[in-house]
Amino acid sequence: MNNRKKYRVKFTFPHDWPIMRQTPKFSGTWGDYEFFLNNAVTECDFWVLFSKYDLKKEACYCPPENIIFMPSEAYSIEQFSKQFLKQFALIITCQKEIVHPNVSYNLGGHPWFVGKNYDELLEMAPINKTKKISLITSNKVITDGHKKRLDFAYKLKEYFKDDIDLFGRGIKDFDDKWDVLAPYQYSIAIENDFCDDWLTEKFFDCHLSFTYPFYYGCPNAEKYFSPKSFSRINIDDFNHSVKVIESILLNENYYTEHLQFLEEERIKVLNNYNIFPLLTSYMDNMNPFAEKKEVVISPEFSMRRYIKKIFQTNGIR
Repeated sequence: MNNRKKYRVKFTFPHDWPIMRQTPKFSGTWGDYEFFLNNAVTECDFWVLFSKYDLKKEACYCPPENIIFMPSEAYSIEQFSKQFLKQFALIITCQKEIVHPNVSYNLGGHPWFVGKNYDELLEMAPINKTKKISLITSNKVITDGHKKRLDFAYKLKEYFKDDIDLFGRGIKDFDDKWDVLAPYQYSIAIENDFCDDWLTEKFFDCHLSFTYPFYYGCPNAEKYFSPKSFSRINIDDFNHSVKVIESILLNENYYTEHLQFLEEERIKVLNNYNIFPLLTSYMDNMNPFAEKKEVVISPEFSMRRYIKKIFQTNGIR
């Protein structure tokens, strides 16, 4: 039995989200690392901050070169000042617009939305599917991507009528995303942005529930997942998308013929692109024994206020 002390990871994560369910037995551990979620630990070997939302000014005794930041959104929604980004040693993101000396372009570690924990999902056998196809969206229209997604969803519903079940916030609400994915052989998953490495829970949740996705988003998704585990559609080409969907729905054997690929790829969601193994794959190549110093992380608005004060002090308006 390995009783070696685990490396301590201070994990700053927004909202009251059950992210620890993505670790074995809700333990908060992954391999050699123990994660302390939104915990006022004063000393750690690594400090990970996910998203700028709800971020508060905080100090910790930590190696400065082991501070990692993961934006939670694509550039169209979440942008950052250079001063804010200077606080971090490594940034893991899809955002090519970010200017920083150490950026790694990768998936963003988005948490899954299905109400199951890691152990349940890992041990789960394929599900008996009783329904055909669902579409999950939202009436949120903050960006052009949101509006295009909603328009496309309504247009598909109008075309397929009762053959497709439409769900989403402000449309037909649900308590658990599992309930609107797991019974279905297929689901339509549409990202709110279209850029490399922007592959989110909209894709992951389908695989976790053994549901084959018709997918719009992430141009390089095939870099991470087998193209046999999903089919691409294009919300800018309605007629082509309908042809793709109809041709597969008409093939009674298609789902069973592709189930094995869903089974294989969902393990990647659990053990590779789950935020915990994703982070530890970086930490494995960092030095947990680096010299610790007191590090203070400030939220974006504090940085802007600080910069404004400097400008005003120097007579700049």
